[in-house]
Amino acid sequence: MKYKGLKLLAAFGASVVIGALALPIFAQDAGSAAGRSGQSEASLAPGSAILAELNSGVDSKKAKVGDPITARTSETLKSGDDRTIVPRSTKIEGHITQSSVRGKGAEESALGIQFDKAVLKDGGEIPLNVIIQALAAPVSFAAPADLGTAPTIGTTQTSPMSGSRSGPPAAQPSRDAAPPDTSGVPSDPFSTKSRGVMGLRGMTLNAESVNNRPASVVVSNGKSVRLEGGTRMLLVVQAQGSEPAGQ
Repeated sequence: MKYKGLKLLAAFGASVVIGALALPIFAQDAGSAAGRSGQSEASLAPGSAILAELNSGVDSKKAKVGDPITARTSETLKSGDDRTIVPRSTKIEGHITQSSVRGKGAEESALGIQFDKAVLKDGGEIPLNVIIQALAAPVSFAAPADLGTAPTIGTTQTSPMSGSRSGPPAAQPSRDAAPPDTSGVPSDPFSTKSRGVMGLRGMTLNAESVNNRPASVVVSNGKSVRLEGGTRMLLVVQAQGSEPAGQ
C-alpha cells in the first residue's frame, strides 16, 4: 500500500511539473496572438492622406446600396520617421451608401461611398474613417498638344530610282536652338493637397455621416454618376466620432 501511494504521488508531481513547463509556452502564444490582434486593429492618425485608385468602374444607374467597392493605394503612406504604414497597392474595401439617377423630381444624380478598411498583404486590417477630399480622372498617357511631342507624319520621300527627294526638305533642328520651355506646364497636379473634383465635368463632392462614420457623396448634373476604373482619389482620415469636414 505504501509503495502504491508513493507511485501515485510521484505521478502527480510529474504532471504538475509538466503543466508548469507548458504554461510559459501558452503565455507566449497568447502574447503573439495579442500582438497580431493589435496589428490588425491599428488605426491611422486624423489628417493622414491616402492616394488611391478605383479598381473598377461604378455607375449610380446600376449600383445598389451595400454593393462592395474596392480601390488600391497608388502611393506608400509613411510615418514621420519614414516607417511604412500602408504600402503601395494595398487593397481598400468599402461599400455603396446611396445611389440615384437624375429623373423626375431630381435635378442631380448621386453616388455615396464609404470606405471601411485597408487589407494588408500579411492579412492584417486597418479600419478606415475617411472622406474623399479630392477626385480626379484616371491618368492619361496622352501628351499635351502644346508640348509639341505628338508624332508627326512626314511627307518627304526618297525615290529609289534617282535618290532625289519629292516634297519639301525636312527641317533640321539648329544645334544652338533652346529646348521648348515646359516649366509652366504641371506634369500632374493631383496630390495630397488637392481638393474637389478635377477632370470630371459636372461633378462635385460632399461629405456626410453614415452609421456614425464618415462617407462621401459624388454628385453629378448628368443622368448618373459614372466613375471609371482608375479614377484617382485622395482619402483623408477623420477623427473618430467627428463630423466629416465639408468639401
